[in-house]
Amino acid sequence: MPENQPGREDPCRPAVLDGTDLRKAVQDLEKKSRFFEMLIRSLPGIFYAFDENRQLLNCNENIEKVSGYSREQLLHMTVDELFFGRDLKRIKRAIRTVLSKGETTVEAEIVSKSGEKVPYLFSAVSTTIEEASYVLGMGIDLTELKRTQDALKESEAFYRVLAERMTVGALLCQNARIVFANNALVSMFGCRDGNELFGRDIGDLVSREFEIYFREMFDTLEKKFARQRSFETRCRTRAGRVIWIQGRASLIRWKGLPTVFMTARDITEEKERELSMLEETEHLRRENVTLRSSIKERYRLGRIIGKSPLMQEVYELILNAAATNANVIVYGESGTGKELVAKAIHDLSSRSEQEFVPVNCAAIPENLLESEFFGHKKGAFTGAHADKRGYLDLADRGTLFLDEVGELSHNLQAKLLRAIEGGGYSPVGSSVNKVSDFRIISATNRDLLEQVRKRALREDFFYRIHVIPIHVPPLRDRKEDIPLLVEHFLKLYSEDPGPSPIPGQVMEALMNYDWPGNVRELQNAIQRFIAVKRLEFIPSSSSTRNEWIMPDPASAIGTDSGVQLTRSVEEAERASIRQALELCNGRKGQAAKALGISRKTLFRKMKRLEMT
Repeated sequence: MPENQPGREDPCRPAVLDGTDLRKAVQDLEKKSRFFEMLIRSLPGIFYAFDENRQLLNCNENIEKVSGYSREQLLHMTVDELFFGRDLKRIKRAIRTVLSKGETTVEAEIVSKSGEKVPYLFSAVSTTIEEASYVLGMGIDLTELKRTQDALKESEAFYRVLAERMTVGALLCQNARIVFANNALVSMFGCRDGNELFGRDIGDLVSREFEIYFREMFDTLEKKFARQRSFETRCRTRAGRVIWIQGRASLIRWKGLPTVFMTARDITEEKERELSMLEETEHLRRENVTLRSSIKERYRLGRIIGKSPLMQEVYELILNAAATNANVIVYGESGTGKELVAKAIHDLSSRSEQEFVPVNCAAIPENLLESEFFGHKKGAFTGAHADKRGYLDLADRGTLFLDEVGELSHNLQAKLLRAIEGGGYSPVGSSVNKVSDFRIISATNRDLLEQVRKRALREDFFYRIHVIPIHVPPLRDRKEDIPLLVEHFLKLYSEDPGPSPIPGQVMEALMNYDWPGNVRELQNAIQRFIAVKRLEFIPSSSSTRNEWIMPDPASAIGTDSGVQLTRSVEEAERASIRQALELCNGRKGQAAKALGISRKTLFRKMKRLEMT
C-alpha cells in the first residue's frame, strides 16, 4: 500500500493543532499557573523555593511582609542573608540535611531588614529536576506560641519564687512522688537542697504507722472523692530526728498532669508538749492506781533488784523523778548500782525514746573535757581531723548521766551551768552558739555539800543538779535482798537452763559477809563460784581472807553403806527444797520450777521427806 494512501494515519506523525486549539491550551496553562501562583502567595505562613546554592527562586508575599524586602529584592538574595549567628549555622546544617535525606524541620529566627527577629518553624523537602536539586518549604510563625511560652515561664517562675519564700512547707506530688519542694520544706526535713527530695516517694518521709493513712488520702484526692484533706503525721528528717507536721492537701493540675499540692508546718514542739502532758497524766494515773498500791510487793524495777524497805523507798523516788524533767543526783557507795538507778529514771521518763549518754567524769583528761562535752570543729587543735559531736549534742532531748560529777573542774561547771540554764554552748574552735535540751542525772559517792563548803564545787552548779536526791543503800544494809540477787546472778551466768539453788552453807556465808564492794562484789563472787565451785571473799583492810569450798560428793558420802547413801540423798533433797522455798518466799510452784521438777513431784517429795 502506498505511504500516503487516503484513510490511513501515520502513528509517528505529530498531531497538528489548529490556531484555536493552541490558544485554548495556552490559556489553560496560564490559568493554572496563575492559580498555583495565587495559591502559593496566599498560603498562611511563608512559602519558599531555592536551589542548591541557596539562591531564592520563589516566595510568597508573607515573606515580603516579615522580612521587609520586596519580592524583586528577595529573588536576588540567598537564604543566608535572612539569618544571623547561631540561627544561620542551624539553617545551613538543616539545608545539608534536606539535600542529603530529603526532608527536615528546623526552628530559627528570621532577621528583617530593620533588624527585628521573628521566630519561625521551617519544614522543607528536596526534589531533583533535570539533575539539579531544589528545596521547597514552608515556615510557621512562632511569635504567639513563644509569647505564650514565655508568659507561662514567667508565671511559673513567679509562683516558684512565691513558693520558695513561703514560711510554710510546700510540695507537689505526682503518683505519690515529689516533683517540687520549697525551701521551707527542704529545711524542715534537714536536707541540703530539693534534689534530696525530688523523685522520692512521699511515703518514705512518713513514719510507717502513718503510711497507710497517707496512701488512702492520695487515693481519695486523685479519684476526686474529696477536694481537699487535712493531715497530721509523724515523719523522720534526713538525720533521723522525729518531727510532727500538720497541713492540707488538694488536687490540682500541673504541667498537664493531676498533682497533689500540699502545705505543711512543723508542729513538733506543740505536739510533744501535748503528748508529754498526756503521757505524764497517764503515767501519774497508772502510778497512783497500780504502782503505788503494789509498791511493797515490788522486788524489781528495770535492772534493779531488791524487795527490802530501803529499796522500796528508792523505787518510790525513781518513779517520782521519772514523772518530771527535774535534775537528779544519785548518792551511793561504789558498786551499789547508781547508773542502774539513772537508767531506770530515763527509761520510765518521757525521754526514753532518746539517748541515755553516760559519762565518767573522773576518766576524762582535763585538757579534753571541753571537747568531749561540747564537741569540736575540724582543725580546732592538733589531732582534730574532723568535726566531732559532744556529749551535749548526743544527749539532746535525752538524758546526760554524769558519774563522779564531783570530779568536774570549776571552769567546766560554769560552762555546763550556762548550758543547763538555756544559754547554750559552743564547740571548741567554733563561734556558733548551740542549744541542747538535755536532762542531767548525776552520781557520786562523795558528800557534795561538803565539797561546796570546801569550794571544790560551785554552789550555783550544786543547786542546779541537786534537785531530786536519791540515796542508794549499801548491800550490808539490805541483806534481805541477797537471795534475790544471788538467784538473778545464777540465772545470768550459769550455763544450765535451770540452775539449781546454791547450798545452804553458801547462802549462809553470803548473808554473813559485810560486802564492802556492794552488789558489784556479790556479782563477781557468784560468777567465780559458778566457774570454780569456790566461794571466795576478797579481804578488805579490816577483814581477813574467807572462803568456802564446795565439798566433793564422793568424799562426803560413804560407798559401803546403802543406808548412809540414802540418808545423804534425802538430806541433800531436803536442803535443796528448803533453800528453793526460801528463795521463792514459800511459793511451791516457783520453787518447783527453780528445782527443775514439776509441782506434783515437789509435793510428793515433800510428803516423803515429811516437809508438809
